[in-house]
Amino acid sequence: MKFMKYWKYSGMLLSATGIIHIIVAITQEWNIYKELFFDGLINSIGDNLQKALSFWFFIIGIILIVFGQTLQYYINKEQMPAPLFLGYSLFVFSIVGCFIVPLSGFWLFIPQALIIIFAKRKHNKLA
Repeated sequence: MKFMKYWKYSGMLLSATGIIHIIVAITQEWNIYKELFFDGLINSIGDNLQKALSFWFFIIGIILIVFGQTLQYYINKEQMPAPLFLGYSLFVFSIVGCFIVPLSGFWLFIPQALIIIFAKRKHNKLA
């Protein structure tokens, strides 16, 4: 099944999700980031909840990129799919996220999680 070959790109897909997250963050909250920058960044959030949420929305994108690159390093080094627990964790995380925030990007994680789960299960069967 051709679908199974995507496991080799699991880390890149996760990094791409992080890049999308950052692009959405910047396009939706440009004025807030501009304000943070011109306020000197240091202690520029203060008690402003909107600034804090915007900051964390951006930072989560960076974390996804780092996590994706780490996963890709693992896949390239080991030449095998990501661990099964990662696929199931990502799947549960995405399903819960979709229920809590239905109109969000949490659904992007579902195919990524399924790729990891099915690839690892197939790999374990063959081993």
